Amino acid sequence: MQILCEASPRLSGVSEGARFVSYVPHFHDEPVLVGDGAADGYGCSIYGSVLVDGDRFRMWYQAWPRENDGTDSFRVGCVESDDGIHWTRPSYGLIEVDGSRDNHLTDLPFHAPSVIIDPHADDDRRYRAFGYVHPERAVGYHVPSDGRGYYTAHSADGLHWTIEPGPLFESADVITAAWDPWAGDTGAARMALKKNGLSAGLFRRRFLTSEWSGGQMTAPVSAFVANETDDLAARARGCVSADYYGVSWVPTCGPTVAVAWMFRHTPPMGRSPDRLWNYGSLGQVDLELRYQAERGGRWLALPGRPDWISAASAPVWARGCLYGASNAIDVGDETWLYVTGTPELHGWTGSGVDKAAYRAQLVESGGFARIGRITWPRNRILGYRAILQEHVDVLSGDVTADEPEGLRLNTKTEDGGKIRVALFDAEYHPVPDYGFEDCDAITGDHLNHVVTWKGSADLPSVDGGLIARIELTGAELWAFAFATG
Repeated sequence: MQILCEASPRLSGVSEGARFVSYVPHFHDEPVLVGDGAADGYGCSIYGSVLVDGDRFRMWYQAWPRENDGTDSFRVGCVESDDGIHWTRPSYGLIEVDGSRDNHLTDLPFHAPSVIIDPHADDDRRYRAFGYVHPERAVGYHVPSDGRGYYTAHSADGLHWTIEPGPLFESADVITAAWDPWAGDTGAARMALKKNGLSAGLFRRRFLTSEWSGGQMTAPVSAFVANETDDLAARARGCVSADYYGVSWVPTCGPTVAVAWMFRHTPPMGRSPDRLWNYGSLGQVDLELRYQAERGGRWLALPGRPDWISAASAPVWARGCLYGASNAIDVGDETWLYVTGTPELHGWTGSGVDKAAYRAQLVESGGFARIGRITWPRNRILGYRAILQEHVDVLSGDVTADEPEGLRLNTKTEDGGKIRVALFDAEYHPVPDYGFEDCDAITGDHLNHVVTWKGSADLPSVDGGLIARIELTGAELWAFAFATG
């Protein structure tokens, strides 16, 4: 279905009282993975990916070893699950930690490891990973000698990896990638690459985007760059400035949605000895939505830049900072995004704290970072809400695998609310027998409701396509599929 958002080429008109909103997801109280044992006793960060691989879930994540001073950030664990909630740590015997290879670590020495399954690759390259490599710090791994930066690797099983020559792009330290089956003619991996630099007068974390297909990477282009509007939003939350810490991908057959990890800085601002400008290192990280109405277009934000999920409203173990997986996944009638939560602000562990004692305490309690889930109904992330009677007009498209012939809606009504639809031709002339009074009113909560007129779902044949005027009264409209043969 098509996600409904402002600036979409399929959106023809919206009445003044209809509000463009985001759906409030459910943040599950309990984490699904916490630190346990030598390989990840200091914490688990979903600087990585969760994929549905056949009949199982697989998660590649940043494992922080129990004996860690906070700098060992190149261990990649791979865990498995039947339901995406309860995870097991298989023993792969690949990487030695604390004198033993009895652990679930892969031999991939990446920081922020994004993993995709490439449907067009040969079997020995079925798994494709992207991540940051720092050869001097990835101790105990076979790493390239070409210098630090963003690299890619391939694997037949997701455990044994071959790093390809590189780097693909100069360094920062966070990269996220996800397979987008609707990119181009055959799909592509879409990537967000962190690159620090000046923006709106401050040195900040910024992100460029690129695509990977057929073994080639397109030239990165600037995409997520903080500005004065982001600073104003940060000040409204008691901070002083903002930048982007990372990006989680939510591809759809229409607009692309991204979950931006917004880092809001609090003073004092850090100073690098070889630079004269400030760089935010202390603060909170919340999650906001961004969307791209058309691939390759501008990234947009909801009015006022509201939080989608704020760390302050998260469960206790995640009330300091939130970081997302590289991609969301569809599970039945829901979409899931795995997130990392930390109890403390970025760059802070409290005043006058013995850091060694604090780390020892964290190891005993599951680590400084844990992984949990945010979930929401499928295709229900951006849309329109109306209290009084309003309308939203959408254009028909061609029949595709994602949009079969007919009109289907993802909707929800309040008590006493309803939805009706009238059809018009391309010149906004009413189509006979397809008026509001002919439509079978919709009430309730539906992810994929077929619209009917006097009991029939058939659409009229009209030259130039159709316009559906969707009348909302005490209702929400989140997505649609509208195609004529």
